[in-house]
Amino acid sequence: MDFIRRSTSDISVDLGRPSIRSAADRRDGPRLTAAGSLLFAWHHEHEHPHAYPAMDVSENGARIEVSCLMPEGLTGLVLAYQPSGVRIDRPAMVVWCRAVRDDRGVLRHYEAGIRFF
Repeated sequence: MDFIRRSTSDISVDLGRPSIRSAADRRDGPRLTAAGSLLFAWHHEHEHPHAYPAMDVSENGARIEVSCLMPEGLTGLVLAYQPSGVRIDRPAMVVWCRAVRDDRGVLRHYEAGIRFF
């Protein structure tokens, strides 16, 4: 899968204005389990890129593991996939974030859903 290729498949035209397709519509492509990490430059601190373990990746987004709760709507650029160093350079946004707990209810980490544009 070439998840790096920029795609307009997420955009539909309604009366001449682009609109984002529904969540069900955009999940028609395969997700690949990832073994690396994604490098992000968030808009609020673009000069300090952060790498996050990628859990799965598709052409439209990714699920990453994070150490803290990320606010929905946080935006930035996904720069590259590591360790390969493949450049992605696409705008991205956090669309959800949830806590992951063990069997006793102890917080292990957070997972965040990232949408690529």
